Amino acid sequence: MLNILLALALTLVSGRHLADEVPFWIPSLRVDGTIRPAAGHRLFVVTATLGEEPIAEEDISRFVLITSAGQRMPIGAGVDDTSIVPFDRIPVGQQVGQILPSDAMIVLARSSALRVSLEIGPKATIAFLYEVPRTAKVRALRLPDGRQLAIR
Repeated sequence: MLNILLALALTLVSGRHLADEVPFWIPSLRVDGTIRPAAGHRLFVVTATLGEEPIAEEDISRFVLITSAGQRMPIGAGVDDTSIVPFDRIPVGQQVGQILPSDAMIVLARSSALRVSLEIGPKATIAFLYEVPRTAKVRALRLPDGRQLAIR
């Protein structure tokens, strides 16, 4: 039931390439730095808005970016492309969150080296960050229920 609601609740807003370097800051952890893609890759952000229902997803890697070079898992997320939190900078066993102007929250919790969960409140916007090969064409965002939102 949750996954059906997820597909109905998310609306794709945009998908676009980012600069080769994206700064980040996690105030609660007192961590900052720069996200850089690996050689031959680029950063791509997908932004989506939520409807009236909140979402709780145990494994954010199930939001898969479909490209001409295969599937890509997100490497970070945030409220928008200026507030991305790279997953590898969240210590295992800890969580980070952002409170939105609507009082909704986005919470990212890292339970293992490869697993990050997501909780997001109603009417929020979420941005997923991906690293894709420089020559790959981005096609769609596949949701945890298997449905795909086309990226144009």
